[in-house]
Parts: sequence; structure tokens; C-alpha cells
Amino acid sequence: MAENERGIRRVFQKFVPREILDKILYGDDADKTVIEEFKTLTLLNIDIRGFSTTSKRIGPQKTVAQLNEFFTAMGGIVIKYGGIVDKYLGDGFLALFGAPVSGTRDAENAVDAALEMQKKVVEFASFWGDETDRPLEIGISVHTGEVVVGNIGFDRKMDYTVIGDAVNEVFRLQRLTKIRPDAVVISEAVRRAARSRLETREMEVPEDLHSIFGGMKIYELLGKTRE
Repeated sequence: MAENERGIRRVFQKFVPREILDKILYGDDADKTVIEEFKTLTLLNIDIRGFSTTSKRIGPQKTVAQLNEFFTAMGGIVIKYGGIVDKYLGDGFLALFGAPVSGTRDAENAVDAALEMQKKVVEFASFWGDETDRPLEIGISVHTGEVVVGNIGFDRKMDYTVIGDAVNEVFRLQRLTKIRPDAVVISEAVRRAARSRLETREMEVPEDLHSIFGGMKIYELLGKTRE
């Protein structure tokens, strides 16, 4: 039985968060939904700028190799700060901080991860440009809000994922990263939820996006203030 469990872990820990896997292995009812609840999470979305054009030029094999290297580095940072990669979205991904286990440092961890990703991109930039003939540019958006967390899908294909307005908001914030390449854009909710003082600069929302964001205050994250 122990060897069987180790085999299951080796196969599935690449795809399923450890906490979810524990519930699957040790849960009382295999047919019962693992988690289904409202939670306040901090969500981080990272996206590579203009990669669709680049992928056509470098071909499918090189595209996959480049993306895997990028995701290995950025996904490793998410895990380092206690988050999980929820889903890959072509040339980006959505990460969650606070699911399936919440903590008081969820927003702080997401901020730390975003800042480290921003630094990591600088290391990638020259190598990436040599390989693709285009400099690496990314956008990172971070938002804190309430979502529905659960296993969503049908009996032959289920995903542990999140849905709700907060998910839509973090993707909307990505639109503002196009104004400032390689920037980290955060919402007021993240600024309030972070435990440390953040160094930020309020961003002016273009007129054509006012209806999307309403009165939400949005900031570019510059770093953390030293006490």
C-alpha cells in the first residue's frame, strides 16, 4: 500500500497540489467533492507579451521548450511562496495564494512572488532575446477577492479551480500592464491585505477603460518599504 501511494504521488504531484492529493488519498468518500466553498484568495496572473507572434517564427518545438523553461522558473517561485499554479493559459498562468489552505500571509506571499518574478525576467531577457529575436516582456497582475473554490467539470474530467468576479478582475488588470511593460499591477485590495508596507504608484486608468474598472484604485508595485 505504501509503495502504491508513492507511485500515485510520483505521477500526480506534477499536476495536483499536495494538499489536494492528501485529501484524495486519505479522504473518507472518494466520490465526495474535495473542496467546495467561498474563500478570499489572492490571485496572480503572469503573461508573456507578444509571444503568439514569436511562436509562429520559432516553430512548435522551440515554442514548447521556451515556455517550459519559463514556466519552470516562474512556477517554482509560486511554490516557493506557498501558492499553487491553478491553470496554464497559453503563454501565461493563473496562480492562487490561499487555496486550498488559507493563511494570514497570502497577499504578502503573492506580492513577494510577483517581485521575485519581475527580477527573474531580467535574468531571462538576454537569453530569451538571443533565442527568439525578441526581448522578453511580461505583465503581472495581482488581486485579492472572494471566489468560489471547488472541483469543477464532469465525472471524467475535473479541475480544482476558482471562479468569480475576483478572477475576472485579475485578468482585467492585465490590460494595464500593456501600458507599462514588465510592471506588476495590483489592486487596492492587495495593498490593504498585504502585511507589510508596499511601495506603490497609483496608475491612471485610460478613459476607454473607466467603465471596466469603475472607481477601483490601481497601483504599480515598485517594491516593499523598508521599515
